[in-house]
Parts: sequence; C-alpha cells; structure tokens
Amino acid sequence: MKILKASEMAYADENTIKLTGIPSLVLMENAGRTASQIILERYPDKKYFVVVAGSGNNGGDGLVIARYLLRYNRDVKVFILSDSRQKLSQDNLKNLEIFESFGGEVLFINKENTGKIRNPVKEADVVIDAIFGTGFKPPVKGFREKVIQIINRYAKNVVAVDIPSGLSTDTGRIEGVHTRADLTVTFAYPKPAHILYPACELCGEVFVVDISIDDSYLKEIHRYLLTYESIKLPERKKNSHKYTYGHLLVVGGSVGKTGAVIMASRSATASGSGLVTAVVPGSLDQVFENALTEEMTIPVDDIDGYFGKKAYRQIKEIIKNGKFTSVVAGMGMSVTENCISVIDQLLKGKMPLVIDADGINNLVLVDNFKEKLKKRKHPTVLTPHIGEMSRLTGLKTKEILDSMEETALSFSKETGSFVILKGSRTVISTPDGKVYYSIKGNEGMATAGTGDILSGITGTLVFRLGAEEGVKTAVYLHGLSGDLAVKETGVESMKATDLIRFIPEAYREIKRMKERKDTGFYRTLSSV
Repeated sequence: MKILKASEMAYADENTIKLTGIPSLVLMENAGRTASQIILERYPDKKYFVVVAGSGNNGGDGLVIARYLLRYNRDVKVFILSDSRQKLSQDNLKNLEIFESFGGEVLFINKENTGKIRNPVKEADVVIDAIFGTGFKPPVKGFREKVIQIINRYAKNVVAVDIPSGLSTDTGRIEGVHTRADLTVTFAYPKPAHILYPACELCGEVFVVDISIDDSYLKEIHRYLLTYESIKLPERKKNSHKYTYGHLLVVGGSVGKTGAVIMASRSATASGSGLVTAVVPGSLDQVFENALTEEMTIPVDDIDGYFGKKAYRQIKEIIKNGKFTSVVAGMGMSVTENCISVIDQLLKGKMPLVIDADGINNLVLVDNFKEKLKKRKHPTVLTPHIGEMSRLTGLKTKEILDSMEETALSFSKETGSFVILKGSRTVISTPDGKVYYSIKGNEGMATAGTGDILSGITGTLVFRLGAEEGVKTAVYLHGLSGDLAVKETGVESMKATDLIRFIPEAYREIKRMKERKDTGFYRTLSSV
C-alpha cells in the first residue's frame, strides 16, 4: 500500500479523470457513498447528523455523504462555509443541486452568521467534517477557525472526510487549529498525516477507501506502508539442515551490558536462524554461557570487560574459518579504540552486516566510514535511533524528526546502506530509493533492549529472505510481537524479552492474516 503526499494524490486524481476517463463526479460519488456506508456501520443507532462542508471538492464529498444519510432516513443538516453558490467548486455545486433535489436543505455560513452552527453541532449525534481536504495548507484563518473551534468544543462524535480539517497532509506536524476526529475516511491511499505523530493521533481510526483511482500514474512513487501482504515469511523444507537457515554471528557486549548480546542472540534463534554464535569479551564469557542455551559463544581478547587490542584480528580469523552467513554487531559494545577497530574490520567482511547501537557509535569514528560503507559488496543494514542518526549525518535531532523519510533516504543513497530509522514510527530506506513506514508497535516498546531484539531478528532474516525483504519482515515482525505482548503485559510493564516470547505467535498471526481474504472497498489502517 503506497502512501501519497498531497501533490501526488492530486496528480493521480487529475490523470484518472483526464486520461483514464473516469469523471470527477464518479470519483466523488464513489468516495461519498463508501464513506457513508462506513459512517452508518460505525454509528448504526445515531439519528441526527450535521455535515459541515467547505466550498471545494472536500465539501462535495460531504454533500454526497449527506445525500446517502438522508436516503437512509437520517436527520441531516448541512452547513456550507461559503458566502454563496457562486464560490463553490463545480463538483461541489453539482452535488449541492442533487442533494437539494432529494429534499435536502443547506445553510451557507460566513463570518456574519458563524454562531448559527453552534446549537446544531451541540445537538448532533455525529458531525461530518468536510471543510478542507488534502490540498489545504495550514493554518486555518478567518471564520472557519471559529467553526472548527465550535466543532471541537461541542461535537459528540466527529468523522473527518479525507483528513481532519486544518492538518497538513504531508507531515505529522500541527500548525494552528484543526478538528479532532474519532474516525477519518480517506480516499485511495493513506497520507503522511494519517501515519505520523502527532497528527495521526487527531485522525482517530483511519479507513482507506477504494474510489477507482488509476494507480498506473503512481509508478514513480516508492513510499509504502508495511502491511502483512507486502512482507514475506521465511520457509522451511523437510529436506534441510541447520546451516540451510543460516549461521548468525553476533559481535558485542561489554562489562555491565551483557544483556544486549543475550537478547539479540535469543531473538535471532526465535526468528529462525539455524545457528547463532556470539563473539564476546573473554572475561565475560561465563555470563553468556550461563544465559544462552541454544546459542554458542566464542570469547576473544579483552581488557577489563571490553574488547581488547587483539579482538579485531581474532574476529577476522573466526569469520574466515567459520560458516557464518551474516553478522550483527554493536549491541552493548561500548565505544573504545579497540571497538572502532572491530567495526572497521567487520566492514571488510563478505556477508550481510547489521550495525546497531554502539556499533553505530563506533562506526562514526572510523576514518572515511561513509566511503567504506559505499564500497561494501554485500548488504549493510544500520538500525539507528534518532540520536544515533544525528551522529551518522551531523544533523540536529529536530531536523531529523521533521524529515525522517528524507534523512534516511539521503543516507541510504549516499552510502549504499539500508537504514531502519527507529522512532514513534519506524522508517526503512533502501539504497535504490524506496521508503517503507511501519505503524506496528506501541509505546510499551520504549524500553531498554527492544532495539537489540530487532537487530537479532534482522540479522537472521537478511540471510533468510535477502536484504530488502528481510529488513521489511524484521521490522513488521518486531512491531507485531510488541503489539501481541502488550496485551498480556500492559504498556508500563513490558520488557524487551517479552517480545522474544511473542515472536512465534507473531509468525502465526502473520500467516493467519495472509490466509485471510480481504474483500470490499475499504479497510482500516489498524488491520494491516
């Protein structure tokens, strides 16, 4: 499922009308009819609806909705925020005429009579917000600002048409007043505002409605929402052995941070690695031996619980003499000169490499690290949080938060690396210019160790599925495991290791979803 910005949606809409030949009124009818169906299903017992419509095509969608509500014997009042009919868009005006032919009545609202909307909004069971659509650029000005304030103060239930009025379609940022919706019905594709915080919290439950937009005009758009349909699951064959499913090498750990490697190793096993071996500072090996059962360990040179001077050469020999298929490095490693040497050595390896946590903090201290990433012949995956991304790019954290997609994509193209940029929404970028957003996961996962779990899963699946498919599935599986775990633990008591327990159930849930046949003209974002 693609995610479209306002200009991209307008382009697809315009070409569907002009080139494909589907009239704009047909698209508007499709939008309003399905939206009204969703509204009636969500509010089957509500009788009184108020539609607040703008003068553009979003208002036209609202008038189609009003007509269908009227046809299903609901009491409907329509308010159009405009001085006169002459200021309505062509399709808005046409649907106004059709609505009136069905016996509907409207009242035009302007700065002189704004107060007339207050009591109907207070009395309505549901208010339909069809003021501004995806083409609107904040902030809201004039009497429309007052109308939105009335809706927010008095409405019992609010349904937004396409997007809550006042939000910017293309970002998660909030500027000025905006409606707060309980439910949003958007058309054809989700938009960034439906996905990104804090704007997405104002959308309520989001429904995506198929209105027959021709997607052939969107071939150059490579921004996607991760869904269960879009990911692959690893498969096992009866005629196979443990090496068929990969041998992951986990490199990390230091005094006081042994848990990071333990969690990464255990999550790799749970997500399907045939074998897992952890390379750790020698003096800490007994800790790992006691904690890991299925996973193996190899102790190397250390100084007081940190990788020693000989460690990078020993790791080179371990890789040379082993049957490893991918490497995950950095969890709990700490930042030292010797650790920098370890990461520098791993960059020379001839297998997929996942770099996380202190691996990234050491990486940025490697001479010419971006050039070395670019020269690698095998896939590299970096899994930074916002602070680590700041170190990788030199950008301030606020700049990154305001442009996660652009930041990750730029770094991927510059270095030839896959990036999993972790935040309230996880953004994946690929070297060839694709971007994937994940909406799986929850606030309970904002706890130490969840990133280590993701690294272990990723290291396993980049071998099992290939780099891009492995990264996509790893992020989805990780988030879904958290969503399943939180049902048992609650958000406050969730631990990173709870995610490992729920990886098997997450796999089963994805398989069940893939076997399910989705039909109909709409779906919710929460169902993907």
